[in-house]
Amino acid sequence: MPFQPQDLQVVFITYNRSHLLAQSLERIRQQPQLQGVKVICSDDCSTEEHQAAIARMGFDRVVSAPKNGGLGRNNNKGLRACDSKYQLMVQDDCMLLNVQAVLDSVAILEADPSVGMVRLHGEPGHFPLIEKEVQGVRYWVADHTSPAYEALKAVPPRRRVYSDQPHVRRRELHERVVGYYAEGIQMERTERDYEDRMDAQSELFVAFLHPTEINAFDHLQHGESIRLASGKNRMDRMILNVLEPLKLRDTAFYKGLRSAYRKVQDTLERAGLLR
Repeated sequence: MPFQPQDLQVVFITYNRSHLLAQSLERIRQQPQLQGVKVICSDDCSTEEHQAAIARMGFDRVVSAPKNGGLGRNNNKGLRACDSKYQLMVQDDCMLLNVQAVLDSVAILEADPSVGMVRLHGEPGHFPLIEKEVQGVRYWVADHTSPAYEALKAVPPRRRVYSDQPHVRRRELHERVVGYYAEGIQMERTERDYEDRMDAQSELFVAFLHPTEINAFDHLQHGESIRLASGKNRMDRMILNVLEPLKLRDTAFYKGLRSAYRKVQDTLERAGLLR
């Protein structure tokens, strides 16, 4: 079946970064294929300046909070504001690069009831994968119930099939199977809790559009990341900020350096020197 705009809603998760949010939203609005798709903004009590900017952006709906509630509560507010079958979850600094990836993700969710979410950013090659195809769309499902995945979990660095990086999900994932996000706890613990709950169930699986690194979205400014609670993310802030100018001048060189940096980072994690 052709893509139906009413089946998908976009949820932007934001906090005090309206200048990045505006760019990310504009890219979504520019896509003819996404015309008619409602776009929701879940704001975690940004300052008045940012709230005023958000109000001028033309979202179909903005859900705010009287006080900062953290990542879990902000995610949940956005998801509860949706009444569509599928949701595209996007952080405010994530710029869409490939709209076809979003359309293909919806096609997968429509045709394969065993898939709960399609990840649009990450490196699926770490996971045990099962190749599938629906309606001419090839995709790879990560088998998080397999012994190979259990063995992977036991070896650092920490890798899990769930990620809160941009993804398209079905409502059943949070309404019935895995549940909503934990609230009132630190950001890293919120993410790990959801990773563990995703692993604990065997009804819905995570899919990828490629068996190797996928980047249907790009981060606008690594240096403004709010994920600075871990040493790994603070390291990203320093290193990726330096590499950022290369992205426009020499993309291949940038990707090569970034790949080398990730290998060093993985080595430090395995040695227990980085968390």
